[in-house]
Amino acid sequence: MSESPIDAQHEMKRGLWWMGGATVAMRLLDVGGTLIVLQFLGLREMGLATLAWSIAVALEAFNGLGLNQVVVRERDLTHRQLSGLFWFATLFGAAMLALAAVLAPFLAVFYADWRLYPLIIASATKLVFVGAALVPLQLLTRDLHFKTSGAVQTAATLGESVTKVVLVVAGFGAWGLVLANVARGLFLCLALWWLAPFRPALTAEDPTARRAVRFGSKAAAASILYHVYRNLDFLLIGWALGPRALGIYRVAFDLGMTPLEIVLNLVNRVQFPIYARLRDDARALAEAFHRSARSLLLVLGPVAALVCFASPDILALIGGGRWLPAVPLIQVLAWASLLRGIAQLFPQLYNATGRPAFAIYDSLLTGTTLVVGFALALWLAPLERGALAVAWVWLLTYPVALQAHFRWVRRCAPISARGMAAELAGPVLGVLLLSLVLGLLSLLRPVLSAPVLMLGLLVLAGAATYLVYLRRVLGITPGDLLPRRT
Repeated sequence: MSESPIDAQHEMKRGLWWMGGATVAMRLLDVGGTLIVLQFLGLREMGLATLAWSIAVALEAFNGLGLNQVVVRERDLTHRQLSGLFWFATLFGAAMLALAAVLAPFLAVFYADWRLYPLIIASATKLVFVGAALVPLQLLTRDLHFKTSGAVQTAATLGESVTKVVLVVAGFGAWGLVLANVARGLFLCLALWWLAPFRPALTAEDPTARRAVRFGSKAAAASILYHVYRNLDFLLIGWALGPRALGIYRVAFDLGMTPLEIVLNLVNRVQFPIYARLRDDARALAEAFHRSARSLLLVLGPVAALVCFASPDILALIGGGRWLPAVPLIQVLAWASLLRGIAQLFPQLYNATGRPAFAIYDSLLTGTTLVVGFALALWLAPLERGALAVAWVWLLTYPVALQAHFRWVRRCAPISARGMAAELAGPVLGVLLLSLVLGLLSLLRPVLSAPVLMLGLLVLAGAATYLVYLRRVLGITPGDLLPRRT
């Protein structure tokens, strides 16, 4: 099947409009739910839920063995072939649940806490639902149906947030967080069944599924490695420092890194099918990649600066101040998120251009650096500063990864460190100016002595500074940061 040409900038704006709106809605729902439950959760409960969740997420990385990449890239798959892939992904999710049930008692012994045993099994139940959702969700992405995809994921997040708040307020503690995460998978399947056009046929696996798994597993290898090392900090801190320290670290990671993951997932979800269609036009591919990096930094940079300087005031308002020990970690992780965001744009480009080996190299390099760094940080740092040392490992790792990316990406598109620096110079200077203003205003914290007033001052002054910079220096308006409906 021949591909019709596309306007990459048009499709990116259209995708970011719908997926951006959905992402904002999901983030508001998630933040609202989290702020509510933190009023009722203790540090140990958050730590236990994080351990169970991290183990399930590590297994979730194997979801479909890379079939998502196959569905997006291969546009000539028949309905029968897609149905075979659907049943394979669903049954594979069930197999991962069975594996989690086998591993759960050993992990409970390893962490010396039998409360983990049922929590791990319950958390892994989500794997069946995400397996069933894989093919219909990726078909929406492949066909650039961003409006429907955004609606589906917003509905799933709403269901998760409501479930989380209800269960935690009702006193379920760690179980409330775990069951809400499972509920997200269930609501995702229900929303896809309601809104997505795909309906699987009752068909047995055919050679297409086996060929797809062989190809997809190569692309999935990088994602599997990424999700494994992405959760090892949680698992190592839980083992070395205990659930209480892990609860503090989890809150710091959520506030410092989650804005990145929300924006990055949005950009990558929209850009991957566009990269795939532009893979034979190196110039257009490089331009699309530069737009992605610039948009990411323009949106994420001010958020990282505000989170860094406002975190003492945000956490002073939550849970009677018991989460305040997370502030130093947030202030490091917020800046690590910027470097991590730029580095994580490259693997999608590698996969879309048929070079998944580079994505695997990235995961091996970054994963090895992070894991060795985590282990050394927890071994060498004093116990009370172990979690902060782990946060610093995140910040120091990604400059190394970026150096490697600029070597590998030459095989895919004319992208260089110098070209990226020119594209990102304006946003970087804006973030530095904003940080200077917020840092100076933070000196007033002892004088105001009211977290609400301080937070309001930082938000208003920060927004005014950034908007003036955008207009006077970069020559763009706030509306230019938002995708237009085209």
